[in-house]
Amino acid sequence: MRINSVNASTQRVVNQLSALSASKKQPKLLNLCKEDLIKHKTITNAWNVYQRKVNEKRHIQLNAQYKSIHEAMEDLKQTSPQLYALANKPEKKKKFPLDMRMPTDYPPTKPWVYNYEPSQKRK
Repeated sequence: MRINSVNASTQRVVNQLSALSASKKQPKLLNLCKEDLIKHKTITNAWNVYQRKVNEKRHIQLNAQYKSIHEAMEDLKQTSPQLYALANKPEKKKKFPLDMRMPTDYPPTKPWVYNYEPSQKRK
């Protein structure tokens, strides 16, 4: 039985490199006969058509929602400018802290700080 003992910093680098290179790995090419290749292409094309239809429906629905919101805001603007101004007032204290790292698709150079507290502002 062989035990690999690697220090923590080396293991962290190995983990980060393997996470970054995982997206570059390509699947093996399929060796299919002509009949299976035709079936594969047909299924792939059908899936692409289905995905295109789903995306078009989603796009149409989102455009309708945006148009409805825009019309409602225009109606509010005409009927009550005070309420319109109140509805469009920017909200303070709801921003993501700039000194806290946002989650991304890539591994961090520093681990996530779970007990994060915002830095005190100077007065």
